[in-house]
Amino acid sequence: MANFWSLSPEVRVVIYRFVFQQPDDQLLGLSREPAHNYDNGPPDNWIADSRQQGLVYSSDCDRVNFTNSRFLRTCRMINSEATPVFYGTNKINIYAEDNNEIFYWLLDIGKHNRRSIRRLEIGWAYGIEIQSARNNVYSIIEKIADLESKQEQEKQNHRNQLIDVVQKLEKNAVRLIIRTLELLALNQDLIGLTIYLPGEDGGDMWDIPNENLYFEHEVFSNAARNVYACIPEGIRKITGIKTLTIGYTKDIELAEEIAKDAGAEELIIRVHPLGNSLTLDQEERTRWIGKGWRLDQATAYKKLVRDIE
Repeated sequence: MANFWSLSPEVRVVIYRFVFQQPDDQLLGLSREPAHNYDNGPPDNWIADSRQQGLVYSSDCDRVNFTNSRFLRTCRMINSEATPVFYGTNKINIYAEDNNEIFYWLLDIGKHNRRSIRRLEIGWAYGIEIQSARNNVYSIIEKIADLESKQEQEKQNHRNQLIDVVQKLEKNAVRLIIRTLELLALNQDLIGLTIYLPGEDGGDMWDIPNENLYFEHEVFSNAARNVYACIPEGIRKITGIKTLTIGYTKDIELAEEIAKDAGAEELIIRVHPLGNSLTLDQEERTRWIGKGWRLDQATAYKKLVRDIE
């Protein structure tokens, strides 16, 4: 039997990929192990976590697949050589009940491991949904609507306080998204980036119908008047990616502008993984197709050609 180290580095990389490859090429972060030192490799108990079951996979699908991260504990040489393969083999999907975990996980794994990630999917919408449930945002907005017609100054003051509560939650969530995008832009070698932002096009962050628009209306926005304008700028700074996926917006002009600035060769617009339609009317479908988009149920694709200066 040949000694492992007598094999060429190229053959060893093939072996590492075989060890770490998930059945569907996707790995769900995050690790449940707190305060882990990632300089020594990923945690032993890192699994394709089913905590977000139903978001990326169907709800009746058991997604607890071990990642064989213990292989990296074999020796220092294997740890050094195989760790980049571990992070780069599968697309890493990050959803968390607390969106802070997304930022701190990317921070904790360190810049070298971040740079090893080749395909990354971040879903901030899930954390927003959980946050809205924990903070009763739905009931707060209903209360705001109920108080709108009240004339008493005390009730109007209470209404304004409730509006302030929701706006602060919203702004904090947006700042966290921007902070995470800035961290990614510092040190990355991504070829594919998928970003699911909270709130569908034409709706607020909480996806709650409210006729009087108390809050900023759209997360994916280039409007200079609101904090959301920083999100497109944050995405624009993550350069060198080949495929950029954004969910969900109908602002295809802004999306294409950002994708080109990031150097992407393909732009994909997709609804949340549970969606099955782009929700375009016939006029919108005609316009998108006329601009070079290929539509396929819940997904729109466009090959990008860089503008000649």
